[in-house]
Amino acid sequence: MTTLLKNSLTLILGLLFISGSALAQQQQMPPQPKPLSPEEVSDQDLQMVANVSKAAEGIQQEANSRMKKVLEDEGMQFSRFQQIMMAMQNPQMSQQVDVTEEEQKTIQTVQPNLQKINNEARSKYVKAIQDEGLTPQKFQQLALTIQTHQEVADRFEEISAEGDSQ
Repeated sequence: MTTLLKNSLTLILGLLFISGSALAQQQQMPPQPKPLSPEEVSDQDLQMVANVSKAAEGIQQEANSRMKKVLEDEGMQFSRFQQIMMAMQNPQMSQQVDVTEEEQKTIQTVQPNLQKINNEARSKYVKAIQDEGLTPQKFQQLALTIQTHQEVADRFEEISAEGDSQ
């Protein structure tokens, strides 16, 4: 279960970075937060991050399910869509994945729906963060700290595991 929490944490962090990057093109954004020192992170902070990560699992599962349905309704498997998207984001992979004209058309057709699902999931992530009493920036800073400092990551794992066993 803790691996899922770490994956969710990474996903949320990625979504916040992506949304921050998109907004940065439209307006001047403050610099990305820097990790805290391990001493600056309380167990309560880690519990809040664990709670957000747990909520994120459900949000991600729902979003994936909705995306799969949209893709399957258009005749494309979710795994194939993921493969194509990874190839589009990674220039070295793009040579290895042949995308048919039909697949390109399907992606163009579903893109507005997938973007809507992604935006809704992002809003739910932000709400889950705020419901815990954090700002997205503070959450991002805590997440970076967990990823940067092994001792904080270990504490996070322990707190997450305690929450799972209750």
